Amino acid sequence: MTADTQELGPFGRMYELTPDATMAGSVVPGREFSVHTLDSSGGQIRTDVDYGDLDASKFFPVVGPVEVVGVERGDVVEIEILDMRLDPVAYTWTRPGLGLLGQDRFAVMAVDTETLELRPGGPGTPVLAAAQPKAHVGALGLLTDSVEPARTLGHYGGNIDFSAVGVGAKLWITASVPGGGFFIGDVHATIGDGEVCGTGAETGATVSLRLNRLAGVGSILPTVEDADGRLWVIGVGASVEEALKEATAYCVARVAEHAGVSKDEAYLSVGLLLNVKVCQVVNPRTSVAVSLDGGLDRVLRVAGSERTTS
Repeated sequence: MTADTQELGPFGRMYELTPDATMAGSVVPGREFSVHTLDSSGGQIRTDVDYGDLDASKFFPVVGPVEVVGVERGDVVEIEILDMRLDPVAYTWTRPGLGLLGQDRFAVMAVDTETLELRPGGPGTPVLAAAQPKAHVGALGLLTDSVEPARTLGHYGGNIDFSAVGVGAKLWITASVPGGGFFIGDVHATIGDGEVCGTGAETGATVSLRLNRLAGVGSILPTVEDADGRLWVIGVGASVEEALKEATAYCVARVAEHAGVSKDEAYLSVGLLLNVKVCQVVNPRTSVAVSLDGGLDRVLRVAGSERTTS
C-alpha cells in the first residue's frame, strides 16, 4: 500500500494498543491519506437492537496502527484533519453503568448527521431540538509504551473526545515507539460537553489526514490547534480536578518560560485568562482542554510547528 492510495480496511482495526503491534500500513510525512472508521459500537448499535445481542468485545475499534516513516521515539507527530465524510446516521446511546448518572437501562436515539435534529420518538416525530454541528474525531493518537484498551486515553492521545478536533484542526503528540503507530476512530457528528450519557452522536466516517514529524521539540502535553487557530492543551487525570490541575500547571510553566515572567506572575495571569472545556467525564480517565485568552495561547504552540506545510 502507498500513502497516495492507502485505505486501511477491517484488517487494520484494533481494540487494544500494544507497543509492539504490527503496523497495518505506512505513510510518508506530509502526504495525504484517508481511512474509514466504524462507529464506537463497531457498527452494532441501532434503534432496533437489544443490548443482550451486542458483542462488547467489538466495541471501540480504531484503525491502525499506521507507521509514520522516519519517526523515532521522542519525536512529536503533527496530525492534521483535512476532511471528514460522515455516514448518514449517527446513534447516541447509553447502557447500564455507562455515563455520569449510571442509569440501569439501555437506550438509543438515531441522529441525522446532516440536520442534527433530535427526534426522540423516531423519524417523522416532532423535533425536540437541533444539536450544534461539532463533527470531530473522538479518538486518535499514537501507540503508547504500555498495553492499553483502545477506549482509554493518556499523553499519547486516545479517547480524548475534544470537539475542536475536526476539519482544519491539528493535534501534536509525542511518539513513544519507533514509527509512532498512529490510530484513529470514534468519530462524532456532535457531542455535548462532558459526554455525560457516555456517548456522542457516534458514526462511521471517511477521514482524510496528513501527518508530519517534528524532532527535538521536548516534552509536551497533547496540544490542539482548532480550525480558528486557537491553541489548547489536553489534561488527563482520574478526575476532572486532576486533569485540570495537570493542564493548568503546564500553562503556568509555558507562560513563565515563553513570556518572560516569574512563576508567580504566570500563575496569577493564568488564573485570569484560563478557558476550560470539559471533554469527557465518563471514562476511568477524564479529559479537559484548556486555552488562554488575550492571545496568550501563543505560548502553547509546539516548537517547529510553524514550519510544517498545509
